[in-house]
Amino acid sequence: MRALTVLLLACCLVTGISAHAEASDKIIVRLSHSNTPSDMDPYHTIVTKLKSKVEGALGTDRIEIQEYPAGQLGSEDRAFQDVQQGIVQMAILAVNNASVFAPSLGAFDLPYIFKSVEEFDKCVDENWDVINENMEKECGNIALVWHSQGFRYITNSKMPITTLADLAKVKIRVPNNPQMIGVYRAWGTEPVPLAWDETFNAVQQRVVDGQDNPLVSIATNRFYEIQKYITEPHYKLWTGPLVVNASWLRSLPKDVQDVLVKSGHEVTVEMREELKKQEAMSRQFLKDKGMVFCGVPTDEDQWMSRAMAIWPQFYPQIKNMAIVEAFMKTLGRELPR
Repeated sequence: MRALTVLLLACCLVTGISAHAEASDKIIVRLSHSNTPSDMDPYHTIVTKLKSKVEGALGTDRIEIQEYPAGQLGSEDRAFQDVQQGIVQMAILAVNNASVFAPSLGAFDLPYIFKSVEEFDKCVDENWDVINENMEKECGNIALVWHSQGFRYITNSKMPITTLADLAKVKIRVPNNPQMIGVYRAWGTEPVPLAWDETFNAVQQRVVDGQDNPLVSIATNRFYEIQKYITEPHYKLWTGPLVVNASWLRSLPKDVQDVLVKSGHEVTVEMREELKKQEAMSRQFLKDKGMVFCGVPTDEDQWMSRAMAIWPQFYPQIKNMAIVEAFMKTLGRELPR
């Protein structure tokens, strides 16, 4: 089904419905993401805000942003590659999926690099150009929007987790991301790497006992139906960009480029207040659905020390340390060696 959809989109590009358009032509922007649209879903909120700003400023006779949600065009990895290849023009995804193609973005994946959402916001604001310059060199895509969905909390159906000893008894799914796999191993457990679109079924069928994700994702993806307990470590802040191909962006008329970039920055700022509202709504929603909140691990100092001890082993995978070093400067910290 996805192959047919992509073929149709490619045909549209060839036959004239091209995003590489003259100023007088309508620009069709296809935006792919993996989430199901809802009032609590950040991906859909970003699309709604960006669409309103861009189409409002330029007019729907000049540009139209079309949303393809719920993985209609494939996984987040696939969407990122489709942006590179011009099959779609925009995609929203988790940064751990983007760092597969732009290793310097591994800076965002280092455990406990952000101890609050505000630290992430500051790093993005002060280093936007550094991030995009390095990202473009590595993969050709750049970020138009950055957002957070909150810290990734652990859910499971087996038992309350309040210590590392508890965690060792539970089998957790993680993305196929070396740093996240490494963190769980440092904690004394063996994680199971699985693609996001396989996760719900794997949990439901007890292939794994649980997974980790922000409260918003736990709620919108209905994990309350198959999971009981939530544990709240702060090892990884979920962060993600809306990406575009840099060459495609520069091919657009100058006023369109300016509106897209300006709107992207505005949406980035506005999503910070949305996160507070959506996270609070999700927490109450999950409580109402019967999920049990176990709180912050009682020995989180051990979770942090073990996780940060493995930073140096991932520096070779990150390769270009420019973003990591920029974040350390912004945060006023020394890089672990």
